[in-house]
Amino acid sequence: MNITEIGNSVVKDVQTRNHKSAAEKIQSLLDCNADLKEKWGAITRLAVTIGELEQAKAASQKFLELAPDDPRRIVQCAAILAEIRQVDAAINMVLPLLETNRTPEVLHFLGTVYTQVGEVKLAKKYLIELLEKNPDSGISWLTLSAIYHFDEQDPLFEKLSAIQNTQTQVAPYWFALGKACLDIDDKKLAFSYFKKANQLMRNTQYIPSQHRKFVDEIIENQNTQFIENIIATELSDKTDPIFIIGLPRSGTTLLQQMLSAHSKLNEGGELKCLTYPTSEVGQAHINNVNNLDNEEQKSLFDRFRTDYFYYLEQQIDSVLPCIDKSLDLNHHLGVITKSFPNAPIIRIVRDAKDTAWSCYRAFFNQGIAWSYDLENIAEYFYHENRLSEHWSNILTDRILEISYEELVNNPTETLTKCLNYIGLTFENDMLSFYKKNSLIQTSSVKQARSPINTNSVNSAKPITEKLKAFTNRYELLLNRK
Repeated sequence: MNITEIGNSVVKDVQTRNHKSAAEKIQSLLDCNADLKEKWGAITRLAVTIGELEQAKAASQKFLELAPDDPRRIVQCAAILAEIRQVDAAINMVLPLLETNRTPEVLHFLGTVYTQVGEVKLAKKYLIELLEKNPDSGISWLTLSAIYHFDEQDPLFEKLSAIQNTQTQVAPYWFALGKACLDIDDKKLAFSYFKKANQLMRNTQYIPSQHRKFVDEIIENQNTQFIENIIATELSDKTDPIFIIGLPRSGTTLLQQMLSAHSKLNEGGELKCLTYPTSEVGQAHINNVNNLDNEEQKSLFDRFRTDYFYYLEQQIDSVLPCIDKSLDLNHHLGVITKSFPNAPIIRIVRDAKDTAWSCYRAFFNQGIAWSYDLENIAEYFYHENRLSEHWSNILTDRILEISYEELVNNPTETLTKCLNYIGLTFENDMLSFYKKNSLIQTSSVKQARSPINTNSVNSAKPITEKLKAFTNRYELLLNRK
């Protein structure tokens, strides 16, 4: 097989979820220093897709070597480093460009990554400089809006408002303008801008019936018999992670940041370490694990555990327990109970209307199709909550449930409850979590960088009428139970 054929085969392997084969072929291309030229960029992205972060880093370096002085290429490669949590290295790669290339790409990149690591002053500096030169950058307005509080008399607010005619098809801009209107307490106008942004984002389709079928199959197959009879993995010398489960915008990032401030816990985030191996195996195979013999069952869950730590160690270098809040964990609690028998599982819940409103006004980095329509948000919440109830019924005290409202109203008491469950004691520094400047790569960056507050409790109340599409659909679904 020649180099071109190997490259094409990697694409096919990724498409068919044969990640191990794809990784082997990528490594062979790296080992022979294949002359892929610009295709190294595509190989880099494929490596990220399957969680092979060291390979992604190596491939991006080969991509950079094609034109090592090209500022745009440097930023592209630095973005890969930032995506794989090597943010300091990414910043150091781009900073020298400021001397001769203060381009929008450079300034936006620095504004974004400094936001992620909590260097808010620097982030604002670079983003505002960019917007002074290039006020039509919708994505830069969005990044700034996450860390900036607008005032009605603020020249930046005036500048943001003045470019509406040039941004008619730019969804990030309308999310930014909506957030700015929230800052000046014009919630109805804000809602209209978020509605426009979400209408522009509907380039992918969420199909509730498919989601319902997906959840039904998990509930049917991963039942009490699954929990009681399936062979679990044997524990290794690796420390089990702590899993945080919850709907997007329900407080998972805030809880993760507060727990990560404990001296005996590591940082974390949306690590995807379980996503990679479970997506390769496939949900249907996991659902039908009852059909495997004992040795095959044990082998499967051993694999999930081994692969999890393989992917984790590419992201976090520490023996302390990490905190995983990946979005799809609610789908895999059956796997978690078998592959990580001692792992704490904490579910955080929040008022449904507040959570829906928060999702509707969030620009999710990777796109979440259900979040662009209020009725679809209701469908998604309903089916995910059905699955959560199923896990609670069969796992009982294995899951600790807290609420977002409890966390922000009584943080010491609620954190103590979580730590007692984990096996640790409360530390006062946990209440100063926002000073730690841990990496945050989600849309929850603002609250997780602020002292604990109750500002988001009852946030949907002033626009209750605007959310009727959500509440009516959600209540109808609940009444059909």
